Amino acid sequence: MKPVISVIIPTYNGQNKVVNALKSLEKQNLKNFEVIVVIDGSKDNTEAILKSQTFNLLSLKIIVQENKGRSGSRNRGVKESETDLLLFLDDDIRLEINGIQKHLEFHQSMELSRILMGCAIEDFSVMTTDFQKYKGYLSRKWGKEVENRKPLHKDKFFLTAANCSIKKKLFYQLGEFDEKLTDAEDYDLGKRATENNTDIYFDDSIIGWHDDFITCKSYIKRQQQYRESHQKLKNLYPNRYQEIQYDYKAAKGIRRIIYQFFAGAFWVNVIDKFNFLRLIPKKLRYKIYD
Repeated sequence: MKPVISVIIPTYNGQNKVVNALKSLEKQNLKNFEVIVVIDGSKDNTEAILKSQTFNLLSLKIIVQENKGRSGSRNRGVKESETDLLLFLDDDIRLEINGIQKHLEFHQSMELSRILMGCAIEDFSVMTTDFQKYKGYLSRKWGKEVENRKPLHKDKFFLTAANCSIKKKLFYQLGEFDEKLTDAEDYDLGKRATENNTDIYFDDSIIGWHDDFITCKSYIKRQQQYRESHQKLKNLYPNRYQEIQYDYKAAKGIRRIIYQFFAGAFWVNVIDKFNFLRLIPKKLRYKIYD
């Protein structure tokens, strides 16, 4: 059986995550796909753990390289791929049983090359804290605000490579992932796609369970990293990124006073270690988290 789609998973110190991702791929109703795991300079036992197990997959390639970041890892996976269709997954995504088939059918039904995103949402049944469930709420809220199964508006596009497919020819036409970027590399690819008049679609029925066990502190740090990465895009490519739709906007007036009160380390520690805020209604509690 010849593979018709290549699933590319970059991982860095992901020994506790990537096995679950591969286990979900074993259960796919479509079987003729190859999987390429790129271990990106990991310092844990990812390679040994993967090579010590047998996975019920048509083809599994394990690539080990020096640390190059997600861009370099995904690009390496594409170079090692044998098919004309690419599916990028993060190492903490568990794909639902029909995920690969839906990605394939979308591209088979399209005459012109397009990019397709599935969703990456948190599984409430495995989230262990109230704040993790809040993040799951945010993921679903974002999905509802996006036009489902229609081309995203060019001024409000979004692209995440956590659960995303693209034809290899188009991927190379757009210039691959930019290896100068260690973050927001998927947003940058999406920006180049919109400049190329390539449509980006979102389908919330292609479910990837995002096993992201964050804390309030780690989530704040992640948002700070997003802000820094967007500033880096502006510094590297000022003509392309004079303005970014997700630019940080400082709160003003009464909102700023409220923000300054709740934004201190005290409340972060309360949420992560004690969280007596769970005693108040969810609607108000989530506003405080915001």
